[in-house]
Amino acid sequence: RVMGAGAGVALAHGTGQSPTEVPKFRVATTRTALSVQQAHFLGFVPSMGLSYALPRLKGSVGLYLALTGARINAADALYCGAATHFIPSDRKDRCLKHLASQHDDFPISQIKAVLDDFASSPSGHHKDYKTFRHPPTYYERYTAPSFTDPTHLEEQSEAIERCFGAPHSVAEMMEALKAEETPWGKATLAAVESMSPTSLHFTFELIRRGKTSSVEDCFRVEWRVARRLLYERGDFFEAVRALEVDRDGKPKWEPGPATKEEISELFRPLGEETPLDLSLDHIKGRGSRGAPLSAAAAAAAAG
Repeated sequence: RVMGAGAGVALAHGTGQSPTEVPKFRVATTRTALSVQQAHFLGFVPSMGLSYALPRLKGSVGLYLALTGARINAADALYCGAATHFIPSDRKDRCLKHLASQHDDFPISQIKAVLDDFASSPSGHHKDYKTFRHPPTYYERYTAPSFTDPTHLEEQSEAIERCFGAPHSVAEMMEALKAEETPWGKATLAAVESMSPTSLHFTFELIRRGKTSSVEDCFRVEWRVARRLLYERGDFFEAVRALEVDRDGKPKWEPGPATKEEISELFRPLGEETPLDLSLDHIKGRGSRGAPLSAAAAAAAAG
C-alpha cells in the first residue's frame, strides 16, 4: 500500500515519461481511508516517493501520518492537501465515465472543470464515513478496511505543529508529546512508542531530508534505505510475522540506532556508479521478462 486503503482516484497530466511525475489531481471519496503504514506498522520507511509527498502536506501533518499510522478520512485528506477534490461515492462512476469519454489530449483546465463539476464539500458526509467506534487495537488499526479515525487534523493542528514541526530530533519530539496532557497527546505518544524504534528514527530523518530534496532524489534515497533495512535489519520480517503470518499483532522490535552516525550510515550511497535510472526509457520495447513487445504493446508502453 502506498498511502493505505480506501477508494479514490489519482489523475496525472504530463508527459508520461517518468514514474516520478506527481498527479495534479487527487480525488477522495466517501470511502477513502488514508494511512501511511510502512513505518508505523511494518518496521520499514515510507517509500514510492512518499518522502517527497509527505513533507509537502499542510504543516507537519506528513510526519505525523508517517509515525502514527493515523487513518484519515476525506475531510482530513482535503484539509492537509492529500486530496484536491471530494467526490461522493455515488458520483464517482459517473465522473470517471465523463472523463473517459473525452479525447486523449483535452487540456488540464478541462479535467479540472469536470472534477469541479462533480465535487462537493465533505462536511455533509461525516455520517457516511466508517469511523472506529472504540479505540482499535494495534492489529485492528492495520487491518480494518475503510475505517478511519474521527476527523481531527484541523482541530489538532496546533498540537501537531508543537510535537512534529518544532522538534529537531526524535528525542525532542517525544518530550513534546509527553508534555501534551490531552487525550490526543496521550494516544499519539502511545502510537509512536508502539512502532519500531529503527523505523521511528529513520523515518524522521527521511522526511526531514525530503523537505528540501527533489522527487527523483527522494526515490533514490528511499531505495538505498529500503535495501539496507531489508538486508541488514530484521524488523520488516518481524512485522510480517506479527501482522500477516501469526497475526498476533505483537511484533518484537529490535533496538533502535544508538547514534546519529548510525542513522547517517543508512543514507549513504550504495556505491552505485550511476544514479538509479528513473526514466521509462530502459523498459520501452521490452516485456516484463525482457522479451520484445509487439508493435502495439511497444506503442502503448511509450505512452
